[in-house]
Amino acid sequence: MMLLSFFYQHNEDFKTRIGHGRSKQSYLRYDIVYKHLRNHIRLAYHHEDIAMGSVTIQMINAFEKYLRVDVGLRNNTVWVYMIAFKHIFSLARATGAIHIDPFLTFKNRFEQVERGYLTEEELQRVLLFQTGNATQAHVRDLFLFAAFTGLSYADVKALRWDNVRTLFDGQTWIVTRRRKTNTPSNLLLLDVPRQIMERIGERDAEHIFHVPSNNCCNEYLVDMGRLCGITTRITFHIARHTFATLSLSKGVPIETLSSILGHTNIRTTQIYAKITNKKISEDMTAFAEKIKNLKVSK
Repeated sequence: MMLLSFFYQHNEDFKTRIGHGRSKQSYLRYDIVYKHLRNHIRLAYHHEDIAMGSVTIQMINAFEKYLRVDVGLRNNTVWVYMIAFKHIFSLARATGAIHIDPFLTFKNRFEQVERGYLTEEELQRVLLFQTGNATQAHVRDLFLFAAFTGLSYADVKALRWDNVRTLFDGQTWIVTRRRKTNTPSNLLLLDVPRQIMERIGERDAEHIFHVPSNNCCNEYLVDMGRLCGITTRITFHIARHTFATLSLSKGVPIETLSSILGHTNIRTTQIYAKITNKKISEDMTAFAEKIKNLKVSK
């Protein structure tokens, strides 16, 4: 069994299942890994394909190094791609294409990274931000919609009017599935996103919002952050992190937040709890420093 042939067939089969338990995002990830692997095999071994049974741990480590050094990917991106690559060998072993998994001794570690987010005071600055540029004003509203719903760029772009429903409690909810993981994500429609939908929502269109490209949005958001005096580099994804940290700071239970965000594992949500705890610690340390000279009379 040839490695690239097996990988390619896996991707083709996966593509036919998009929307039926498989997401387009996952397919694109497998496709990217396949293309990187194909380039690596051509450069390192001067072949168009290699036998799966000939792959060793040394070759796996060489591919990981290629992703890090030659392609220039960050650690956690390499981590995700190597998981996808490992899955191909797990499938091959399950189908009898190989008998020994070369990944048995492979070590692949995820690095915890600081999630950028806006403080409540910084979010207030964005709420009050005004601009004469119509596109920037539109992007600001899309960012705020995401910051008060927790939806990602892809989820906001895909949002349809039939995702907005009145449920059992008589209140309006956004009922959808995350584009990235295809997991349910139901959230109460708060006042800020409701106002934004009423102002820029396109009633006669298939989707609620006209959403510019992610790069275009981020360019306007970076400029907006500078004009607002915010040191954090604002991108669209910062809105989702902001929603998560704000929700936890206002007392939303982490289990509820995990469900709202559509996380498949609560450990992903716990990253935000660590950020919130760190912020509480910093605030209390600063408070303690300010009152440390107070004395109690005898």
